[in-house]
Amino acid sequence: MTARPVACPPATAGWAAHPAGLCALSWSHDGQRLATGGNDGLIKIWRPRGGTAELLGTLRGHDGAVRSLSWTPDDALLASGAEDGTVGIWDTATGERLATPQRNRRWVNAVAWAPDGRRLAAAGGDRRLVVTDRYGRPVTRPLPSPYGVFLSLAWSPDGSALAATARGAELTVWDTADWTVRARPAAGPGSVWTVCWWPGGLATGNAAGRVHLWDPRALRLRATIDGHGGAVARVTAGHDGAVLATLSHDQTVAVWDARTGRPLWRRADAYPGWTGCLEASPTAGLLAGTDADGQEVRLWPLAPADGAGPGEQETAARVGGVLREVLDDARRRGRDHLTLTGATARLAAALPALRKPEGWAEAEFVRGADAGALGFFGGRVAALDPARLRGLADGCVTAAAAAPGADLPLRPTVERLLGAAPAAAEGGDGGPSAATTAALVGALLVRTGRALLTDTTRPGELWVPHAETEAEPDAAPGTGHGTLPEAVPETLPDAEELRFPHAGPYTPARVLTDVLHTTLFRHWAADHRGLTALTDDGHPVRVTARFTAGDGPGSGLTVRVAAARDEDRALLTALLTRRLARACPDAAPPVRRTTSLPLTVPGSLRPWDPAATGGWALTREDLPPRPEDRVALVDEHLDDERARQERLLLNEGFAGHDRPDVHLWHIPEDHATAAALAAELTALGLRATYGEHRTDPLTESTLDARTALLLLTPSLAARGWPAGPLAEPYARLTARTRASGRRIRWLPVTVNGVEPPAGLPDHLHSFDRYEYGGEDNRTAHRGHLDALLGGILIDRTRS
Repeated sequence: MTARPVACPPATAGWAAHPAGLCALSWSHDGQRLATGGNDGLIKIWRPRGGTAELLGTLRGHDGAVRSLSWTPDDALLASGAEDGTVGIWDTATGERLATPQRNRRWVNAVAWAPDGRRLAAAGGDRRLVVTDRYGRPVTRPLPSPYGVFLSLAWSPDGSALAATARGAELTVWDTADWTVRARPAAGPGSVWTVCWWPGGLATGNAAGRVHLWDPRALRLRATIDGHGGAVARVTAGHDGAVLATLSHDQTVAVWDARTGRPLWRRADAYPGWTGCLEASPTAGLLAGTDADGQEVRLWPLAPADGAGPGEQETAARVGGVLREVLDDARRRGRDHLTLTGATARLAAALPALRKPEGWAEAEFVRGADAGALGFFGGRVAALDPARLRGLADGCVTAAAAAPGADLPLRPTVERLLGAAPAAAEGGDGGPSAATTAALVGALLVRTGRALLTDTTRPGELWVPHAETEAEPDAAPGTGHGTLPEAVPETLPDAEELRFPHAGPYTPARVLTDVLHTTLFRHWAADHRGLTALTDDGHPVRVTARFTAGDGPGSGLTVRVAAARDEDRALLTALLTRRLARACPDAAPPVRRTTSLPLTVPGSLRPWDPAATGGWALTREDLPPRPEDRVALVDEHLDDERARQERLLLNEGFAGHDRPDVHLWHIPEDHATAAALAAELTALGLRATYGEHRTDPLTESTLDARTALLLLTPSLAARGWPAGPLAEPYARLTARTRASGRRIRWLPVTVNGVEPPAGLPDHLHSFDRYEYGGEDNRTAHRGHLDALLGGILIDRTRS
């Protein structure tokens, strides 16, 4: 076992910085000044002196939380990126805003000056990395994300390379001479969230709680630090590169030996801000972070304190041992599945001194899933026997093939496969219930692209595609119950053929479910040959897929895409090429050719689920003008839709066995608003509870939930916070959670654009705020709902 980390050294300085919450930190290169950015949109520049700091200036100009800050090498300029979608360049001597090189973007997560101080990289929510000069003029074309939203940036010390991390992706490194991708080094499952590059070293932190150390020249993995129980949101290196510091969603800050990965010290109950409020000084052995509430700056020495504290490695080993006992006990009892809450309850009973057992338990399950020892679904369910689940999933696919054109009734099919009578399917000592097993099997089918949930009101029924033959019919028979909304051409003239000799797990069924999971198609019909669909504005497409075994010239996966509009065909071919490249990183690019694909659109088509076309589905208006940006958006949405369907299936099977995802705090006058929001969250696959106004039950319901939503409404604003009915239960809940060491994730939700009520506690100001209602624009409404969903899930999903 590695050496145990000692206790966190005492802070050498601390001062109040941003009452609304701290989002970003950045040291000047001379180590004399520290810039901070807050949820209030302000940037403050400090000079640490003794045990406090002198405020040198306040920079005003952002309308949203400041998420990232970066100084030029000469410390004359400071760049900022914020939630208002703008990048600012500031004169640090005068406080003047010199330029706004980027505006009208989605939120900006990261800004970074090149070592020469002449180029600025910025990236964030619009999935584009933009490099400009200090006047805002583009240096190169925007660089698209390999998958989702950009999270962090780092230049190599010599400026020859730029590294970036993005949601759902590995590290990407560009060569800055020609802006081509130099490498995308793989480091196992899990999104890479943060990157740090210093002379002689490169480190990344991922969503599974691991820190990877790389050879900075060859970009080969050198070592792995596996010491966090939650996503690593920030990695920063000391001034000489000998020490690394990390900030994790397990609510800890840890310091490590950068050469050996040995833990040096750890601070528990640290502020878990995912924006990465942690920064090592470039000139001295100091580490800047925040207090537990995220409102004050703290400085610690990077050198370990004297005296040994509780060993985190030893604690992690004890946690792992208890979880293995829980899994072994479940296996002996014949229970193939566990809810995460059941496992963490056992963990808390076995280790009562462990203050936050759930984060550790989730991390252990994630690591087990990465190792193939178990399945991990919906962020909360573990399966002991993935092979058995895969066998049941195969049986469901076979059963669906025997009755083509019909939906698969999931639970009865699983019951037949299990050989259990329906009367005995509700569980007991003999094993898991059929509902639980069916939910896990369905989640596996949806996750792997072998099935599709087409109606959110009936999550127990799936459509299982089959596409294995090449011959095209004269007409594709309809499988649904709707009618064609308008006349369309009887034939589609041309098709693009993509032939992938080595497709690996990317099967014909997965091709078709990928197409439908984009939600761009409102009506569709399918058979074992392929898919016929209409876009949301009524234009037809046809997609076929077949797989031929062997090593001959025609072997592998062949996909054909035809569309009435060239832009639809181009989007789908680029999307499917991208999906296969991620599923099979070693696969060669597809062989492309133009072919013909005759089609008669049937008069009877299956309508897409109306619930999906409400607050969640993409429309033509949502697509950005640039083709590469369209592909990135649709690609990310596809996995979001798949995750939503997975959550719906799990909620169907685990009703009554898992705690709520969210509990809504609201006053009695806002019951209808709370009910409407809860219904929309339920359609997205989350458990939402509301309607409680008594102090004790409200406290208990919130403790039982994962997240608390506070509805900031006109009714509440009119009352004011201190006089309202929520102030007393909030104070009681806060006192109880602080005493027990728990932390409730609060998400204030502004309804109809109202201002927060007078007297709202500072701690609630320090959280990201979300919006709901007040928008006639459907796209804006869905955008607000998507943002809220991300806020609910961000601390307990891997990407």
